[in-house]
Amino acid sequence: MKTLLIFPAQWYPTQPYLSTPYLTAYLRDKGWATEQRDFNIASYDHFLSAPLLRYAEKLMTQRVHSLKNQNSMTMKEKSHLDVLTTGLKFSERIIAGIEEAKLVLRTPERFFDFASYQQADMLIKSALKLISDAHAPAVFSLSTFESGSGAEESTHRAHEATRDGATNPFIYLYENILVPSENWRDYDVVGISIIGISQIIPGLTLARQLKEKFPHLHIALGGPIFSVNAGQLIGHPEFFDDFCHSIVTFEGEEPLHRLLTALKAGDALSTVPNLIHLDGREVVQNKERVELRFEEIPGPDFDGLPMQNYLSPYPIIPVLQSRGCYWGKCTFCTHSFVYGHRYGKQKTHAMVDELEALMKKYDTQYFTFSDEAVSPHALNDVSELMIERGVEIRSLALLKFEKVMDEKLFTKIKKAGFVFLMFGLESANDRVLALIDKGTTKAVERDVLTRSHQAGIWNHTFLFFGFPTETRTEAEETTDFLRDNLDAIHSFGPGVFLLNRDSSCYQYPEKFAIERIVEDPDRNIAMNLDFVASEGMSRDEAAEMNSQCIRMAEELFPSLKIWGTLPREHFLLYLDKFGKEALGGKQPPMEEKEKILCRA
Repeated sequence: MKTLLIFPAQWYPTQPYLSTPYLTAYLRDKGWATEQRDFNIASYDHFLSAPLLRYAEKLMTQRVHSLKNQNSMTMKEKSHLDVLTTGLKFSERIIAGIEEAKLVLRTPERFFDFASYQQADMLIKSALKLISDAHAPAVFSLSTFESGSGAEESTHRAHEATRDGATNPFIYLYENILVPSENWRDYDVVGISIIGISQIIPGLTLARQLKEKFPHLHIALGGPIFSVNAGQLIGHPEFFDDFCHSIVTFEGEEPLHRLLTALKAGDALSTVPNLIHLDGREVVQNKERVELRFEEIPGPDFDGLPMQNYLSPYPIIPVLQSRGCYWGKCTFCTHSFVYGHRYGKQKTHAMVDELEALMKKYDTQYFTFSDEAVSPHALNDVSELMIERGVEIRSLALLKFEKVMDEKLFTKIKKAGFVFLMFGLESANDRVLALIDKGTTKAVERDVLTRSHQAGIWNHTFLFFGFPTETRTEAEETTDFLRDNLDAIHSFGPGVFLLNRDSSCYQYPEKFAIERIVEDPDRNIAMNLDFVASEGMSRDEAAEMNSQCIRMAEELFPSLKIWGTLPREHFLLYLDKFGKEALGGKQPPMEEKEKILCRA
């Protein structure tokens, strides 16, 4: 039962993702012959190359001729013609410079020359814009792939989008380049990990092609997208006809091992935990569910991934100190649901051993702690042991505000190499924080940010407007909090509240004055749902508050006048290279006229 695990496009191309490395390690530990591929970075490498950009240029030219030959054009068609004409005007320059642009992001000396970085970044984004224009209304960028038809929210439209070569650039890429690059006859099972909305159409396109071309393969899908939407697939046997034989929900290590065991023995799929599959024409979700203790799972195995191909000058390795969320109560969040409301963490020595081994193997000191939130206790212990052993890393981590986070803790973790911390602020109004069940207060948020800043750490905060019942006055309290703490908050990412399926807000809407959740049958796998609330700001008001917050940030935050489209992994490298003070806008290592915004 030789298995190939694939991480498909579209995801940020700065580092590997942890899903297939953990599954690969577990299956190899159980004795299964397992390989893994990162089709995400492979997709970028090909899209950002002359052959595929020439193909996009050809499609754009054909569209221009087709539009010009029409007897009349709508305003939308005229606008698209202008876009195509402008793109073709610059396409030659983009194609000529694209290999150089990738080289800049992979070469330390050129990566840290910010003028060179900006030029490379602009060229890469312009190249992806050519791909988008050639396949409009689809949108392909470093941060997203959107079909333009809402196909990522609908099983019905997904069937159409994965066959529509005019709007889906991945069809040509897979058929002509990536699928022919593998000897699929060598494998029995292919697992495709779809962890984000932007991967749904690219991932399903790959699954459909493999299922059609290689009927001997068992195609298994996995990832949180299908865990949250498991119930939505009941009654849709056509989804399995097109895309897969089974879907592994929730944590996948042991279920995937059990699936291989069943397939090898010829046992029924009904014996496999966490599995959705067809039984005749009925979609069945097996009742048995298993999760392992996190400390029992082998550390991630990156063998088989092209570590030198990511768009970063050094390997940046993702790690997990824990799986699940130690708090697990935030009412807007689905992470606890996906992990079965379980939380587990590595032992401190095992975590530091893993860091040391990865540092040596990949000759890097750069890591991203990808936990939902690292607990203060775990962060303290890991930092203490790293200092004791002399393990020098540079890392970022996501934290929850806790009263116990004192000066001693932040001084220790900064010394251990945690130079960039991201906090889930969400709101600075105590009533809204209580309704979210955030387990903190505005005063604690302020104190923690101040202590972290004083220790020399860069603080990034996430927040959103429009949580059910939030008033405009309460939302303004959050923007005032940002304005009043300019020294301690160095960058932030605002947004508008989204109602996630299977969050507490979704399960108990009456607690949040939600009168109606819009369940559109044609958006049956949508992750974010529309709703109507009887109290608080309207959706339009929340969007306006978000826009107002961004305008305030551009005016008052010096860091946001300088940094912006850098992904968080690249910002970590710049932070290590130039230091917090330089990137904070007091001593910028470039002319102040060069303005971008910081994406975290």
